[in-house]
Amino acid sequence: MDQMLDRFRLTSQAVDFRTPLESLLLEYRRGNIADPDRTLEDRLIRDHLGELFAAWDKALPDFPDLPWRRRSMAWEHHRGLRDAYARRLLVDVMRAEQPKDKTIVNPAAVFGRHARWLARKLPAFSVVATDIDPTWDRLYRVACFWKYRGMKNYTFVRENIFEPYGMYRPAAVTFFGACGSVTDGNMDYAITSGAPLLICRSCCHDNIAANLKIVRRPGVLNQMFEWKNRSGERARKKPKYAGFYVSDRYMKDAYPRSRAAREMMDSDTVLEAAQNSVDSDICRFIIDLDRCLYLQEKGYDVLYREELFFAHRTR
Repeated sequence: MDQMLDRFRLTSQAVDFRTPLESLLLEYRRGNIADPDRTLEDRLIRDHLGELFAAWDKALPDFPDLPWRRRSMAWEHHRGLRDAYARRLLVDVMRAEQPKDKTIVNPAAVFGRHARWLARKLPAFSVVATDIDPTWDRLYRVACFWKYRGMKNYTFVRENIFEPYGMYRPAAVTFFGACGSVTDGNMDYAITSGAPLLICRSCCHDNIAANLKIVRRPGVLNQMFEWKNRSGERARKKPKYAGFYVSDRYMKDAYPRSRAAREMMDSDTVLEAAQNSVDSDICRFIIDLDRCLYLQEKGYDVLYREELFFAHRTR
């Protein structure tokens, strides 16, 4: 494992996120997105992101096989493969590093399923799961009481990641699909708390900057995201969730996140990419590569592949 971290440091320091971002922006402006069978996008992604993916494979364990068509129901359904992979990475690093700080924070934990798994695998660590609504954590605790009974190193805290008050000193921050700008709030939490390690997966790129609009295209996936956003709009109107889904700090003008990306695109471009992201991986990668550049600017070495981030603080 120490060798893996050494490979990560050497490999990530040589990674260039600017060039692939520029290339994907050019394809986006040419209209080369959301082709019906996704074969064009798949080829362009391999052409422009091949070196990034190869860097991940060089430094980190074998990435899970994803044989399904991009932006298909099967592709979305099997996100769990990436989540399981990210969890194993985190456990391996924590066991090898044995950091002095023994707290792992999982914001946007919802049911707390992943956080409980980590707590069971890492009994010497304290795992803190946070989310805006404790209901789902309670339901999962009842449904799986037999599996996690007696667990003392897991804690759930009701917290809005946009206005966190429980600033721990974590050895790692991790999350497994945080919708839209919640991903950015979680990343800023890791940065502000001084977390040496961030392992996470982004999600729902259409929901950055409080956006609920998507470009309508044929297909079940597009219809499901439309339904999701209508449900999200209703939830935002509930008084008990006021400010939980939307933050003034993550509105349109907060994007692009990185200084480097602001030299290539403006806020309107990012928002348009978000609205097209349901049916376009190129648009999702544009948003995520900006996040990679942002993490680099905040002192992290970063590797990225298929919505997964592995970031280790260097300064």
